[in-house]
Amino acid sequence: MCKRITRVLLSALYILLANSVFSQSVRPYPMEEKSLLWKVQHPEQNGEIYLFGTMHLMEKAYFFFPKKLEKLVQKSDVLVMELAGMPNPMDAMKYILLPQEVNFFDYFSPQQSDTILQWAQDKLRMDENTFRSSFSKMKPFAVVQMAVQMEFMGKTESYELRFENIAKASSVPVEGLETVADQMGIFDRMTREQQSEMVMESIREGDDEMDEIKKMQQIYTTQDLDALYALIEQDGGFLEEIETELLTDRNANWAKQLVNYMDGRQVFVAVGAANLGGPNGLIRLLEAQGYLLTPVEL
Repeated sequence: MCKRITRVLLSALYILLANSVFSQSVRPYPMEEKSLLWKVQHPEQNGEIYLFGTMHLMEKAYFFFPKKLEKLVQKSDVLVMELAGMPNPMDAMKYILLPQEVNFFDYFSPQQSDTILQWAQDKLRMDENTFRSSFSKMKPFAVVQMAVQMEFMGKTESYELRFENIAKASSVPVEGLETVADQMGIFDRMTREQQSEMVMESIREGDDEMDEIKKMQQIYTTQDLDALYALIEQDGGFLEEIETELLTDRNANWAKQLVNYMDGRQVFVAVGAANLGGPNGLIRLLEAQGYLLTPVEL
């Protein structure tokens, strides 16, 4: 057999073996594997992606950051996060402020406004004048977020900030899958009724909401992505109404972007853990495109 034919047969055999090794059906839901970190590869592309699921609000008691994560970021050609680093607070303010002619209380009935002011006094230790002067020009979602942050003031750590600092110290460029405008647009597209219900639901649930956040953190530490997704899914409420835009649509958009980052490079990607798990999460979307995803032990 001539050498040329031998090389052709060997090449064909390699492709068959490679496709056999890398062929992988989409994982069933829920999956057995438990990991926050996944290695993404493809037989027809050089390079690899390390995909990590974060929690944007994480108490110090639950926060863990293995040395492996730091080393992977340091060795990467690019760090990709939802946003290209933490936004400048002054730049972010323009996205959370209402138009000049609109007031926070315009979203609520007089009875609801009374409930909010009582909640502000009981939970935030703010009298009516202080609350009005502080929040009257803020969008409803921003008030909810700030209330949660005040509840955990000084008790949290940030994966995104930690990753960003490591990347800067190692001269690793940071890129974003979205802009602040993209993320804030999700809430701006909600109806007034949805936005007011978001606030009232947060007030009604009160301590239950805090317990839910604790439960999410506990599940996160078990690295069970599908269980974390299931908890958010069963929570229902206003999140269920915007799930398609908040999770499904964003996941589909990110999956398309991520495959372009590989291109012969080692890429570290850090996005919300809820975006990795579930039937329409990034893990299964990438598998559906022919990528091999392998859980990495931390």
